Amino acid sequence: MQQNKELKKSGLKVTHPRVTILNILKKIGSQHVSAEDIYRLLLESGEEIGLATVYRVLN
Repeated sequence: MQQNKELKKSGLKVTHPRVTILNILKKIGSQHVSAEDIYRLLLESGEEIGLATVYRVLN
């Protein structure tokens, strides 16, 4: 639930894609990944979040 507070503090609406992508970014740490890499990780974990959504969340 910490990520919910972080999103709200940043003025962002808490959505499933944002929380899921934030969790992935926290899991991989300081390793550089592209939007496509994140999208691939989402697909591997069974998430149905599109590549366009990944780009929107990262912006």
